[in-house]
Amino acid sequence: MDTPKRCVACAMDLRDEATRCPHCRAVQPGAVMHRGGEGRTLLGVCLAVSRQFGLDVALVRVAFVLALAAAGGAPLLVYLLLWAFTPPSAIGRAPVQRVVEWVTGPAEGSAEPKVERRV
Repeated sequence: MDTPKRCVACAMDLRDEATRCPHCRAVQPGAVMHRGGEGRTLLGVCLAVSRQFGLDVALVRVAFVLALAAAGGAPLLVYLLLWAFTPPSAIGRAPVQRVVEWVTGPAEGSAEPKVERRV
């Protein structure tokens, strides 16, 4: 039987996907900002921001549209930067990180694939 997730500060029961305690607002360890999950519409950035700050995703989307109308293209740039630096899932890597790893090659310490040559 699974044990329920508990807040580290106040020991209240939490949902599995909770990043903050709704009672004491303490950030839970291992809580990584990511774009995945149910409720994702376009790229998942508003969902990630709403989950990180404990807000309703509709409120974040409306705020983004109002900011876009008021400030022009700056909120769109912020949206794209958040997309680029936020992983698609809790265990995934951000798009920028994947591109950097692709350009720089394998990380140090990881062996390249061995190719057997037949003579």
